[in-house]
Amino acid sequence: MTHTEASLLGVLVTVVLDLWVLRTRLLTRLAYWVAYAIVLFFQLLTNGWLTWRGVFLYDPDAILGWRIGSQPVEDVLFGFALVTQSMMWWVWWGRRGVQPEPGPGPVPRVARLLRGRRD
Repeated sequence: MTHTEASLLGVLVTVVLDLWVLRTRLLTRLAYWVAYAIVLFFQLLTNGWLTWRGVFLYDPDAILGWRIGSQPVEDVLFGFALVTQSMMWWVWWGRRGVQPEPGPGPVPRVARLLRGRRD
């Protein structure tokens, strides 16, 4: 499987999971796209530097050849799938109460208000 095929498969699996399987619907939210734009900026910065310096080398037969700066477009696609799935699973598990009790430390004011306490 080439880097292109793996990246496209990752994007497809991510979209299907988000919209139809887990139904977190992150891709339909403006807040998600704003957060992703911030992540993408830093991804382009760091991955671009690493590919420009030759830390990562790609077989020309394994990529499309389209580049954003010095990095192949597949890296952006893979990054999208990675970041989106991280956020998507976080939301899905959170909705199922994976951590129903807050961890150690002070309880944030917002959490106290949501529980109906005004300490």
